Amino acid sequence: MMKLKKLGAFAATGAMALALALTGCGSSNATSGSDASSSSSDDAKVEKVDGSKEYALVKDGTLTVGTSAEYAPFEYKDDNGDYQGFDLELIKAIGDKLGLDVEYVNNDFDTLVPGVASGAKYDVSIAAITDTPEREKEVTFSDSYYMDDQAIVTKVDNTDITADNFSEKLNNADATIIVQSGSTAEAFAQENFPKAKIVPYKDATECFSALQSDKGDAVVTNRSVASQLTAEQFNTCQTIKQISTGEEYAIAINQGNTKLKDDINQAIKDLTDDGTVDALMAKYNIK
Repeated sequence: MMKLKKLGAFAATGAMALALALTGCGSSNATSGSDASSSSSDDAKVEKVDGSKEYALVKDGTLTVGTSAEYAPFEYKDDNGDYQGFDLELIKAIGDKLGLDVEYVNNDFDTLVPGVASGAKYDVSIAAITDTPEREKEVTFSDSYYMDDQAIVTKVDNTDITADNFSEKLNNADATIIVQSGSTAEAFAQENFPKAKIVPYKDATECFSALQSDKGDAVVTNRSVASQLTAEQFNTCQTIKQISTGEEYAIAINQGNTKLKDDINQAIKDLTDDGTVDALMAKYNIK
């Protein structure tokens, strides 16, 4: 697996190779889920194992998946409250490969990695999570399944900040940059715009709503999310710059669950080889 490049470097990256085309997965892949506050955890801590014989799971026979369902097209809830998105269909397909039911638990993004690390809240988390050295101190990661970059988003009527001058305009004390709390976008903004005021919100929808309400000058977020949200929910906003950061999305797994990691990696390979990953990318218009 390629290592994540330093967030401040505007390095070019490769795109994921396309697999054989399949028909897209249907909405039947969505399974049960729940919403959880960041402070609730009544489950007993599970015994960690070396993974040589079996998985250590929060619930027997079930893969409990932490996610943050406000990040279309990767994870979100539709108008009926059903879980949808590229990540969630991918982890459902992985669960099927492993012979496990899949249960989603919705929570704030910055609680997901600690929840996996605890061994008590989630077996894994999938939520467009970038594999970073800081996060590897708490959890282990699967092989990457998607690569993304950062994007700078402004309101359409903001002609003051452009692709040519965004670095100067945003890196000053008068600028306010909106980011998702705990995300690589937050780290990117802190590193590249240290003079600006960085304001975190809990999810992407809140970030774009804040920008639309003139609570900041720009949103820094991942390229794919910026593309989706500006095209659909927030057409008063626009992407003015895409920046190559080579971020590898991977599934966060408890460090003691090595057998589970090995089998998830094999499932990712199988689903890439048989065209499922490519079909999901086409279904959710992910490039």
